[in-house]
Amino acid sequence: MKGSAPISAELAAFLESGLSITAGTRDRELNPDGARAWAARVDEDRTHLTVFIHAKAAPALLRNLESCPEVALAFDRPVDNRACQVKGRFESSRRARPDERAEVERQAGGFLSQLDEIGIPRALTAGWKVWPAVAIRLRVTELFEQTPGPGAGEPLR
Repeated sequence: MKGSAPISAELAAFLESGLSITAGTRDRELNPDGARAWAARVDEDRTHLTVFIHAKAAPALLRNLESCPEVALAFDRPVDNRACQVKGRFESSRRARPDERAEVERQAGGFLSQLDEIGIPRALTAGWKVWPAVAIRLRVTELFEQTPGPGAGEPLR
């Protein structure tokens, strides 16, 4: 099992800024499954991360995580394609609390505003649901640069 990978303050701000977030898991037969996450919160210890996934998208991911606890998260900022990958190990899940809703909606709104900025109008994303959400907590094990360019794929330190 891999150890924890600390998240820098700068990376934490990026992860919580309102990005495209895709969560990827697998089942026991190695079949992939994924879902969009709408927000992320880096814990104070900087080695744990909680992502928020719409409640209807969460059941398949949670089934996979119970048997295969590894998860990969792709974070991408649409306006400039700055991106990173966070790999981690599932620790727990719960219903998102009402006091977390505003932050989930803020981050989701930031992502949707970026889509609008690059030519995908709000009229096309207006039906996307972000709430109610499930909070999935993981211990971060690896961090990778994914921004297109010479450093893509390199570990982040």
